[in-house]
Amino acid sequence: MSTFSSLGTTISSIFIRPAFLFYAIIISVFSLTVTACSDQNESEAAQFFLKGNLQLEQKEYAGAIHYYDEALAKKSDFADVHSNRGIAYLRLGELDKALEDFNKAIDIDRTFDQAYFNRAGALIDKHEFSLAATDLEQIRKSYQDSTNYYLKWGDLKSQQGYYEQALSEYDRSLTLRPENVQALVNRGVIYFTKKNFKEAQKDFEQALKLNPQQELAYNNLALIFARNKQPEKALQFIDRALDFDAVNPIYLNNKGYVLLLQNQFEEAKKLIDQSLTKAPENSYAHRNLGIYFLHKGQKTEALSAFQKSYSIDPSTDQIHAWLGEALFLNNQKEKACKMWRQGQSLGDEESSVKFTQKCK
Repeated sequence: MSTFSSLGTTISSIFIRPAFLFYAIIISVFSLTVTACSDQNESEAAQFFLKGNLQLEQKEYAGAIHYYDEALAKKSDFADVHSNRGIAYLRLGELDKALEDFNKAIDIDRTFDQAYFNRAGALIDKHEFSLAATDLEQIRKSYQDSTNYYLKWGDLKSQQGYYEQALSEYDRSLTLRPENVQALVNRGVIYFTKKNFKEAQKDFEQALKLNPQQELAYNNLALIFARNKQPEKALQFIDRALDFDAVNPIYLNNKGYVLLLQNQFEEAKKLIDQSLTKAPENSYAHRNLGIYFLHKGQKTEALSAFQKSYSIDPSTDQIHAWLGEALFLNNQKEKACKMWRQGQSLGDEESSVKFTQKCK
């Protein structure tokens, strides 16, 4: 375990990266009835649709889109194809294209509940919370007994910052289906956010019992073990997450942080740099880079990294303490004290200690 004695800040006392949620979607299986009397285009469209679904299930999203394109070339008003192609675009991170497809599916069929459900998820990602809520209300009667319906409401409330409401929705989802792994992981995230780490750990561990392939649970447990000053165990879990997705920028940054805890600074920086190459707006990666620079005595570079982290997300955990320290080391005491005082007002204990020690 490493402590920067010159800074008075213990690395292991801060988080790596907030645990994060993942969202449920509903894949259309088939709604186009193909009979002996169907015309050739409809029959071919149906075949391309089924091929696209197979690719979607295998997470071959580009391949799925190719077959869905072929289906739509045969039958442009095939609502299920638009909905499923929207899912493929969503999985590729092409949010605007996904929304276009969900909108088109609903334009074709105003009663297409699955498309409303999936569009709600995309709207949550876009932070269009009011529109997402409208879509979910639209299908409440149809989905009132669906575990994933309340999972989606939980996701919406979570993204809005209404954590108690989110917990209530996830609880309802799990009442309907206790083995809903997504609801367990996402409820664990809320517990984590509320610093109820015991309950968070229980949810993540239960999720892994139900599905040992659940990579987000491994990632999120790594955060808890790191916080509990168990970097060796944290490393085991973050490595397991990386086994599933070796280039995930969140996982790479998290492993970099765990390596900082183990004094493997150069290897940590390599991973943090890789993370930033893939996700340059990750405020936690910039913060971790600042920690690395402080260890190396590069106070100017550290200040720049912390300022970048703060500019991206001023709620980044303990950024006020770290940025204040870098300002202080760069002979900017007044700004440092202001930063620590701000952190103190937000409940950051490290900022409070720094302010008391150096500003009074």
